Amino acid sequence: MKIRKSLRVCCLALVFLLCFGIFAACDQEEAGNSSGSSSGGTSEQTVSYGEFQDQNGNYVAQTTGKTYGGATFTFLVCTVNKTYQSEIVKNDYNLPQYQTAEGDRMLSTLNDALGERVDVVEEQLDVVIEEDYVADDSRPSGAMSQRILQDSLAFTSNYQVVVPCLLTTALLSQQNIFLDLNAIPGLQMDAPWWDQSFNKEMTLDNKLFFTIGDIGLVNKSATAAITWNKSLYERNDLATKYGGTPYDFVRDGTWTLDLAYQMTCEFGVDLNNDGTINYEDLVGWEGQLDDMWSLFYGSGARIASAAGTADGYPVLTMYSERNAAVMEKIQTLVQDPTHYLSANDFFGQGGVQWPSILTQNNFIAGNALFFNGDMTFPLLLGDMEDDYGLVPVPKGDVEQDGYYSLVNPWSATCFAVPRWVPADQRDMLADVLNVMGAASKNLLAPVFLEQCLETMKSRDDDMKDMIDNYILPGRSADIGLVFQWGGLDALLHDMSQDANKGQFASVYQAKESAAQAALDETVNAFKQAEN
Repeated sequence: MKIRKSLRVCCLALVFLLCFGIFAACDQEEAGNSSGSSSGGTSEQTVSYGEFQDQNGNYVAQTTGKTYGGATFTFLVCTVNKTYQSEIVKNDYNLPQYQTAEGDRMLSTLNDALGERVDVVEEQLDVVIEEDYVADDSRPSGAMSQRILQDSLAFTSNYQVVVPCLLTTALLSQQNIFLDLNAIPGLQMDAPWWDQSFNKEMTLDNKLFFTIGDIGLVNKSATAAITWNKSLYERNDLATKYGGTPYDFVRDGTWTLDLAYQMTCEFGVDLNNDGTINYEDLVGWEGQLDDMWSLFYGSGARIASAAGTADGYPVLTMYSERNAAVMEKIQTLVQDPTHYLSANDFFGQGGVQWPSILTQNNFIAGNALFFNGDMTFPLLLGDMEDDYGLVPVPKGDVEQDGYYSLVNPWSATCFAVPRWVPADQRDMLADVLNVMGAASKNLLAPVFLEQCLETMKSRDDDMKDMIDNYILPGRSADIGLVFQWGGLDALLHDMSQDANKGQFASVYQAKESAAQAALDETVNAFKQAEN
């Protein structure tokens, strides 16, 4: 049985070591994907980015034209780390709150870009950008949630924008705590610096209470992707056996769970001769419990979706014949003890706090073909001798039109505006977020891609192609996963257990009525919410 203790805190902590998020949102149209099942496909991008750009292609925000006399504008931010690195302002490592080991610090180019972005906003609007930090290692009901709830009772605070994790924000959004972003005058929520696919997915009753986009870095680092060992693939002549590489199969649309599992089964050797396959052995796939989330989402399946509903409200879509077939494929992979390793099985071993370090080190040693993590995982590979690449999470089947990359709702932070922000500050609020968004596209986007690819030691052009054209265009989140209706998020974790093999229908049915009641409660809360 898989150990269910979460590794998500470790993943986020590792991401913070070098870079929060590596790639800005893709500037091309989103692919209009649909799996043909109960899944919600990636929404088509309807915004013409040209209307947000000048004649030189630079992104330009609309503002009221006002300046604000040096007023302070504050973000309430959080992280799970003991040492804090900002995704909003430039990190001054001479200050006590930034006492991060030199080797663990953000890339200087990214840190400089953060500072340049703040300079643009402060100079254009005559404001001072600051942040108020909360240590938040328990989610969704931890310190960040408690701070916001406490301030909601007083209906006042020293900040204008909150940056909690997605799970926390979804929980609080049902308590009439946040403003509808779509209803804030002047706020350009249709701009390309906000993730429009995510916005569409999280809109209920035409209201949007939280968002992600280029302003934040952590949400990008939480985007699922598969790192693969190119050298191991080549040493075993798998290109000849399979007729190409994972890159080829992504491009021709045949990169599926079935194919990935076949490749995974190529490797399962007890290198240390201890009679079991563990983090010191040669395996096909290394992951953790959240593989259940990313693989289910990547297969085109959704816990809930509003796609195709007459009224635009989400309905439960978790169970269908296709999704059941997909689940069996996922279970076949994660319940294969010879070829698959879950870091959750190694808590308390190897002398480390977080067992994903053990599987990570095994990958670096060249002993795994695939590592299921996020787009920033290659930043942690240091001086790995083998070449590696990055591909999207595989499809559920070849009929699926596109690839889907889950934004992990526990790790990812997002942006929301408390209802108690005074009316006389809302012009400033809209202007700051608009200008910061445009500056993020202009200043952070180039740095994310070029500098981080260099840091990853990318040895070919394929990695950039995978990110630009296959990983980012399908990037979003499952509204049912974010709102955790009826514990269906935990149900996905439960399906990794051997006893639940082939039991998807019965396990789902046991939770369906509670999930439906919770969904209905959320919809009603959104309907009743007022700005």
